[in-house]
Amino acid sequence: IASPACTELEVVMLDWLGQMLGLPEEFLARSGGEAGGVIQGTASEATLVALLGAKSRMMQRVKEQHPEWSDTDILSKLVGYCNKQAHSSVERAGLLGGVRLKSLQPDGQRRLRGDTLRDAI
Repeated sequence: IASPACTELEVVMLDWLGQMLGLPEEFLARSGGEAGGVIQGTASEATLVALLGAKSRMMQRVKEQHPEWSDTDILSKLVGYCNKQAHSSVERAGLLGGVRLKSLQPDGQRRLRGDTLRDAI
């Protein structure tokens, strides 16, 4: 909103980077699909943006399935899951994004296993 020219330049430059990396066309903004992106300034910022994007997509999906539910109803049911070993930015993202997080115990090699996540869900 504040600087559309800078955003446009960033999208074009990220397409150039994608081309240099040899990414498939569908990963590029110029493909006309949902691809492309912007550069986040920090890992913490990227974590927050990812959480907010996931929250927004899930809110839309649930509203389509349950149009009678309010935003408050949906938000009360949203839960994010993370590894107890996750960076502190994950917890901050949950707090700032208004998503309740559950930290799950990793295995002996600090990995969050699929069965642990499945059991928590």
